[in-house]
Amino acid sequence: MSRVSVVAATALLLWGTGARATASNKELEARADEMDARLMAVERANQTLVEVQQQIETAREEMRKLRGQIEEARHELDSLRQQQRELFSDLDRRLLMIENNGIAASGAPRPVAGVPPVQPGAPAAGAVPVGRAASQEEVLAADESTVYGDAFAALKAGRYPEAISGFQLYLAKYPQGPRADSSTYWLGEAQYIQRDYTAAIKSFSRVGTAYPNSRKAPDALLKVGFCQYELKAFRNARATLQKVAATYPGTETARFAEERLAKMDVEGR
Repeated sequence: MSRVSVVAATALLLWGTGARATASNKELEARADEMDARLMAVERANQTLVEVQQQIETAREEMRKLRGQIEEARHELDSLRQQQRELFSDLDRRLLMIENNGIAASGAPRPVAGVPPVQPGAPAAGAVPVGRAASQEEVLAADESTVYGDAFAALKAGRYPEAISGFQLYLAKYPQGPRADSSTYWLGEAQYIQRDYTAAIKSFSRVGTAYPNSRKAPDALLKVGFCQYELKAFRNARATLQKVAATYPGTETARFAEERLAKMDVEGR
């Protein structure tokens, strides 16, 4: 083989080796790029997992806070219910005292919710002397007292559906009874507690229209405003509460109305 041939063969060998090396380098670069892409995808996935984990922890913290708020709300609700029962008991006691004082002043006995007054030397109201049949008036008086007393007892015990039915029964049987105004008012209270604000407005409004001279009329008008507030009828609520404050100035009822109006001012309503 001549020198020229040897040189040519060597050149061809070297060229082939270089070509294969170039191809190998390109393949390695492609694989490296692919690995980089995979690594970036894994990093993005890890970042997403971290963000998801952070969101989960944030959600768990919010849940813990919500549970705490729920427990606080339950405690406040229980306290309010207890205060409400005490308020009803106190109001019932005061009503009995007022009605008994009125009976003593007039000398005309009248049954009071479950506790009829007793005149000295005379049988208790509703009692029938031995040997005499009860008159129709006595029977009606006893029934009227029992129906009202049962409804009011249910209200104080927190059995609101039962109280609503009881006061409705009283008003159906004794629309002009001595406690018709109170029954209408307490019916509205039970409906208000049950958040049936539309029905409560009708009951409270009826106190003012059917029994304008009732002691319950100022409070009933106040509760109409409260119901309108709960129904988000803020313009009507403001007008009603302003009427309460103007009609009954200097009273506790007017103070409650003014406090709610101040609250509405702060709320921008």
